[in-house]
Amino acid sequence: MRKLKVYLDTSVISHLLQEDVPEKMADTRQLWECLRMGSMRFICLQWL
Repeated sequence: MRKLKVYLDTSVISHLLQEDVPEKMADTRQLWECLRMGSMRFICLQWL
């Protein structure tokens, strides 16, 4: 089975530590756990 490829905007990454928005922080932590477990593939693009 192919892994889902996910593009993350920087605002998604920044929600990892945003205690003032707990629902977004929880969603972001869940996403990072999926990435850590290998159920998704993280793609990082660098814009110049």
